[in-house]
Amino acid sequence: MLFPDQTTEAVPPNAGNAGNAGNAGNAGNAGNAARAGGRFAVNWRYCLRCLLAQAILCPLGLMLLWLCGAVDNGPSPASLPLLAVLAMLVAPVMETFIFFYLPHQFFRLFIKNHSWLWGLSFAATTLLFTWDHHTSGNTAIPHRNWPMALDVGLSGSFCFFACFYLTAKSRRGSPFWTTAACHALYNTGVTAFVAAQMALTGTH
Repeated sequence: MLFPDQTTEAVPPNAGNAGNAGNAGNAGNAGNAARAGGRFAVNWRYCLRCLLAQAILCPLGLMLLWLCGAVDNGPSPASLPLLAVLAMLVAPVMETFIFFYLPHQFFRLFIKNHSWLWGLSFAATTLLFTWDHHTSGNTAIPHRNWPMALDVGLSGSFCFFACFYLTAKSRRGSPFWTTAACHALYNTGVTAFVAAQMALTGTH
């Protein structure tokens, strides 16, 4: 099993042999060395693109739900600093590991067809991520109503999984850390919105 800082795409078996002659070999080795040195690197191209998609899709869905009267107003967080730490630091890493990385690694153990592998990984990620954003990890106490959970869960699954998938396919940067960074940046925006809302309404 690969560690979260490593790419999920296997290196082609003939990649090393192809570069044993002359300068082509040196170029291939240099590319592999650069790739190995970037295991914790973030692919900002896909990170920011998927962040933009999430920043459009999720609020747009919430706006439509608000117009339909399907938005439930949850309680304000008891501690804004705690919310900030959880949302910007803890949740992106933990949720990327549990909902994106682990399902892909599980199916990767016995599915060799890449189309099936990514398809089943996406289905599992979507189910788990959406369920978690309905219950917030506690099946006895729903965190959101189902319309909101579906909006947050489906948009998040689609955008963050696209970040994971595209980074893995590009083999530039770490799929895990690129997805976690994208999630963290989005949660930072959400935290800033919640803080501004609390300030305007006088909630402490």
